[in-house]
Amino acid sequence: MNEYDSNRIYDIANKINYKKTNNLEEADCYVLNTCHIREKATDKVYHDIGRVKKKFKNKKKPIIIVTGCVAQAEGDVLLNNEKYIDAILGPQSYHLFNKTLLNIEKKVDKVNLTEFNVDEKFDTLNNIKNSSNDVSSFLTIQEGCNKFCKMLIRSN
Repeated sequence: MNEYDSNRIYDIANKINYKKTNNLEEADCYVLNTCHIREKATDKVYHDIGRVKKKFKNKKKPIIIVTGCVAQAEGDVLLNNEKYIDAILGPQSYHLFNKTLLNIEKKVDKVNLTEFNVDEKFDTLNNIKNSSNDVSSFLTIQEGCNKFCKMLIRSN
């Protein structure tokens, strides 16, 4: 479910030399892969971003990208209410992750990508090797939630 999506986002970001990290302080990009199934999902987004803001108060902030179902459902609201967010990508726009990340690095305006172009998405993802060996990482049964919403990556 969103573990699969998080792995695919990482596989995409890895193509432009971003690597996973477990250390927030060394993250250049903070990806919050969200789930909208729970009642307070949007509150969790604001809470997590608040923690990042606090951690980077006197430092260069990481790029903040909100992905997943909350992004899809509430993209414009999130961008309008939280200026710390750099981009919103719905579950059908993950294939545009690198383009989005590179545009943010170039200081292009904030991005809200929640459209769905099925051919482009799956053609792109089919050409990117899946880095996970877990059986469940090869097939999306549904887009959903496993309650693990964040991923930290750093550039090389």
